[in-house]
Amino acid sequence: MRLIDLDPGWVGAGGEGVTQDGQPVPERHGVGIAFDCPCGVCGSRCYIPFENPLDGGPAFVSDHPYWARTGDTFETLTLTPSIQRRKVGEHGCTWHGFIRNGEIVHA
Repeated sequence: MRLIDLDPGWVGAGGEGVTQDGQPVPERHGVGIAFDCPCGVCGSRCYIPFENPLDGGPAFVSDHPYWARTGDTFETLTLTPSIQRRKVGEHGCTWHGFIRNGEIVHA
């Protein structure tokens, strides 16, 4: 399965009208990625923040862990380490796998 088949989108942050502690937050591009869960059952979206965003800025402040990114298109994206989903209540699933060169690889 290819990442492109999972309706991926780059995640941005900040921008016009966004403030933190009363200060404007600059617009960011490619701080992470969101895509449909590869399990094919749960119907939820995955969000993966990057330690090295596409825009070249620092990792966006988050309470999530970060993934190292290589590639700058959905077709060339590789993330490390693996992605392990955790079911929260009745939502989500426990899918575990990798994104390697735009391919979804189940662990």
